[in-house]
Amino acid sequence: MMIKLLLVEDDEACAYAVQGGLELLDLYEVRWAANGKEALPLYEWFRPDVIVSDVQMPEMNGFALARAVREKDKKVIILLATGLTSPKDLREGYHAGIDEYVKKPYIAEELHYRIQSIMKRTQKESETVLQSDGENSGITGNNRHIHIGRYVFDPENETLSFNNRITQRLTSREAQLLLLFHENRNRLVPRPEILERFWPDNDPVFASRSLDVFISKLRKYLSEDKSVKIVNERAKGLKLEKE
Repeated sequence: MMIKLLLVEDDEACAYAVQGGLELLDLYEVRWAANGKEALPLYEWFRPDVIVSDVQMPEMNGFALARAVREKDKKVIILLATGLTSPKDLREGYHAGIDEYVKKPYIAEELHYRIQSIMKRTQKESETVLQSDGENSGITGNNRHIHIGRYVFDPENETLSFNNRITQRLTSREAQLLLLFHENRNRLVPRPEILERFWPDNDPVFASRSLDVFISKLRKYLSEDKSVKIVNERAKGLKLEKE
């Protein structure tokens, strides 16, 4: 089965090289757009499995494109290609709902391995949810509802509810991390274990900064219930605590 990929890149030579390299693998059907504004109608028509976008582009940058797509589609994999590595830049991308960054310059084979890693991880997490025995959970049909303090977490539909209303729609990465912490509740999960599971191919410093962004977001989502905490034990790991 071919993977439909939308490549958004204002450097035509770079786009040509990446598109050609991916198509040589005979696994990808690739469409190219020169900026975010051009990419949106192409996304609506093409309905890709993966979007790979540059960040700094005219008309509409990669952050804005990611936000626009995420308002409609929580499942498509979004990667941003960039040389920006500051915590502020990382936060903006992850807050926009992207799945991962890939550092520029990159080659098609590197991009392919990164996409395959995300797809395998997403499939594994989905199987974990579906095969769960539902311990400490409520089951309705195929849905597993997990109680985290006063919150109800639905990992299959990637939602977090408080007082019987959905308060947050999560990205796949956010849902996977929260599920990991729930399954290991009150037990320290070593930081290297988390990084290896979710950012196996990234530079360690880059991956560590990314994890910190996600922890900050999850803490914010859970902030209405003061009895629920994600605790960071420096140089050791993290755990979900319920008082």
